[in-house]
Amino acid sequence: MTTWKSFLTRAASALVALAIIFALYYFLQVNGLKIIIAIAVALGAWELLSILFKDEPSKTLKSAFFFLSFFVFLVSTMALNLGAIVFAISLIALCMISLLKLHKTGDLQRMTKFQAHSALGLMYVGLLPSFAFRLLDQESGVFWFIFLLAVVFAGDTMAYCFGVLFGKHKVMPTVSPKKTWEGSLGGILGSVVAGVLCWKYLLPEFPGYFIVGLAAVSGYVGQFGDFFESLLKRVADVKDSGKIMPGHGGVLDRIDAVLFASPVVLLGVVIVSHLLS
Repeated sequence: MTTWKSFLTRAASALVALAIIFALYYFLQVNGLKIIIAIAVALGAWELLSILFKDEPSKTLKSAFFFLSFFVFLVSTMALNLGAIVFAISLIALCMISLLKLHKTGDLQRMTKFQAHSALGLMYVGLLPSFAFRLLDQESGVFWFIFLLAVVFAGDTMAYCFGVLFGKHKVMPTVSPKKTWEGSLGGILGSVVAGVLCWKYLLPEFPGYFIVGLAAVSGYVGQFGDFFESLLKRVADVKDSGKIMPGHGGVLDRIDAVLFASPVVLLGVVIVSHLLS
């Protein structure tokens, strides 16, 4: 009963989030969706501070990471090649700041830990969200963005249901104790069903086999986004990234799979658009 009560809480929270997304799109069109992504990145970067830099006392270093990660995201939304350059420069800047700030402590492990976590964090909340943002700039971009969310969220929902009903064999118990192979297979099935519906009603001009294949692959990769965030939280001894979404936790808890799936979907869009051109 508690499990299904948790499911209903998650569902209600997700419906509220979807209502907000649809409202912003209704009033602001594509710009409304872009605003949602930007807000999610800012909140996600803030949440990541309590995970990657939980034991780092320096507000200067954490502030530098927060602002530079958002700067990487902003530049990457304008041009991915320029974003790669800014990513490198931002990482160099964080290495320089940490060396200048911490060298007198003599704590070499603290310095290298901050630098390694900075590289990981810049990729996670700087580069990865920009792929979802850039998806909106493609032809039929809104439909592809809906495809991304539908594939990931349907996969997540079906994985939860299959895991509760049939789950017996653990996938990575040391990383995420509750995830099972049965749930994973259910998640892929949910992603495929969502992909078929998107193909039929939103993207009928594209080959059905390609859409279904892309849904399966991006849904499966998205599952590893969930595992990845679970790993970060387990190492940091944090249960949820935040408390903004009842039943889900924080923003990162909700979009972890989207972050991993977005570059896969964008690559698929580029490939299929090239084939049809």
